[in-house]
This record gives sequence, C-alpha cells and structure tokens, in this order.
Amino acid sequence: DEIRQTPGIVQEQLDATGPALEAVVEAVRRARPRWVSIVARGTSDHAAIYARYLIETQLGWPVGLASPSVTTIYQAPTDWTDGLVLAVSQSGRSPDLAAVVEAARRGGALTVAVTNVAGSPLELAAAHTVACRAGEERAVAATKSYVAELAAVAGIVAALVPDSDLAAALPRAPAVLGRTLEAASAWFAGAGQGRGLELVEAIAVAGRALVVSRGFNLATALETALKMKETGRIFAEGYSSADLEHGPIALAGAGFPTVVFRPDGPMGAAIDPAAAKARSLGTSPWIIGGPEMAGAPDALAIDALAELPECLTPLALILPGQLLAEAVAVRLGLSPDAPSGLSKVTLTR
Repeated sequence: DEIRQTPGIVQEQLDATGPALEAVVEAVRRARPRWVSIVARGTSDHAAIYARYLIETQLGWPVGLASPSVTTIYQAPTDWTDGLVLAVSQSGRSPDLAAVVEAARRGGALTVAVTNVAGSPLELAAAHTVACRAGEERAVAATKSYVAELAAVAGIVAALVPDSDLAAALPRAPAVLGRTLEAASAWFAGAGQGRGLELVEAIAVAGRALVVSRGFNLATALETALKMKETGRIFAEGYSSADLEHGPIALAGAGFPTVVFRPDGPMGAAIDPAAAKARSLGTSPWIIGGPEMAGAPDALAIDALAELPECLTPLALILPGQLLAEAVAVRLGLSPDAPSGLSKVTLTR
C-alpha cells in the first residue's frame, strides 16, 4: 500500500516545498560552498549516493559521503569551512547524524536536512530543512519515504539549476511513477510479456541474487538489494556494473539470479557488457529498464521512462525493485511489513 502511495506523495512534495527550496537556494548563493558532504545511514545512504551523482553532474561540486564515526567515536577535528553538509534521514532521530550536522554548523558549513519527521533532532540541528512529506510509514522497510528523499534531493538541485532538463522534467515525475507502478504490477502478475513471476520464483528458490546498475541508478541496485535482504532474508548484493566486472562477476552463474536496472541511452549501453558477461557465465539476467528493452526476453520495458532524463529515472525504477522484494518475501511466507529483528528507527552513535 505504501509503495502505491508514492506518486501522490511526490506530487504533494512538489506542490508544497517551494518556500523551503527558495530558502536553501538563497542560503547557497550566500555561502557559495565549494564542496558537499552527505551524511546518512541505511536506506538513506542510497538516497545520498543518488544525491552525489546528481550534485556532481548538475552543479559540478565535488561530493563525499561523510563517516559519522570520525565525529562521534574518533572525535577528530574537521575543517568544515566553505562546505555544504546535507543530511538525509527518514526519522531524523539517529544521534550520529545529528552530531555531524551540529559539528558542521558550528564549524561554519551550510547545513541542510532532508527528513520526513517534523521537529526531529536532525531538523533542529540543521540550518535548513526540506521535508519529505511522506506521512507516517507503518512498514519497517522504507519504501515511500525513500522515493520522497530522492524527490527532495532532486528538488533542491533543480531549484539551484532552474533552466536544466532536470528542473523541466521534475513536474512530470509523479505521472511517470504512476505509469511505472502499473507496468511493474502487471509484469509481476504475469500479464503480457510478464516474466516477473519467474524472476520472483528464481530468487525465492535460490535464496540469493545479484542486483546491478550504474550511475544514477547505482542507488536503485543497492536499495533493491537491501530491500530483499530486509524483507525476504535473501543474500542479495548490489553492484555497479563496472565494479561487477572487476571480480564479483564470478558469482554470476547458473542458480544465481541477476537483476539489471538499465536506463536508456549511453549509460544503458555501458551496462550491457556486464549483463552479457553474466549471461555467458550461465545466468539469464532479468532486465528492468526503458523502451529500448521492448521485446527483449526476460525484460520489463517501461515506456513512461522515456519522459524523464536519466537523472530522474531512479525515482521510478526503484518501484519495480520494491515490488520485487515484496513479492519474494510473500512467496517465502514472510511479512514484508514487519521483518524479524528490525525496527523502524535505528539509533547509532
């Protein structure tokens, strides 16, 4: 149910976050940061990886992912001047994230939080907040809040480059997400070319999977693998297709299902060699992508993705990944809403 709420949540966020984005844009123009550090944990780490690609490609600023233990455990001094520290967290309650933001703010960095919970410690620590507006999320595994984080990051960057393809296409995202959900749901139900049921069965029987993409959708591969681990107890590993070819490709053999998220265009062509290599080693990759995959065996081709630039496709492509994780968990007789051993909020220091 929460996965299917996602298009409406993104639309609501687009409609409501204008004033917050304007404040961030004005603060960035005043501060003129020269670098960005992003701090996050868990699912939000994957939103941070997406943010890194988006900021570096659209704004040209170097981006690093912060290591909170440098601040909280090692208590090492850090020079935060001329920086923008972006914190991403669904709950905003993890002490280590708030500690990094507090230290960065004291040290002179511009601090911005992306979070779903108003009044959280992270929101109070940051100078500016962009709200996800996903509402209460009852399932332990984050779904709608993850896409809301991606949309919030995209909104921040689009506001900083208002004449970009990103900014022009972002208003179309909710409709594309809705059509993606329709296509993916039909695929997993066996409609048309629907081989999705075979993919679910293959992963459930194998108990393991490789999940592969590259560029903006590296985040999609990593998050899909995490969701399969969380909800289905599947040993799933997410890889960049480039990194896959540097050794882990040896895993891709018969009995090791491989899921490939393939955007159309040059990045899709860059991913293809890894998929071909995996096929040569005995696995039959299932490919989830755009119209370029129409008619390909074991592929879900989502026509609606043609309406978005590649930099926005992670908002849509994660939806079939989430549905896949849900379907595998149900096939295994597990609850995708309440995985054993997990809690909704994890507090790390």
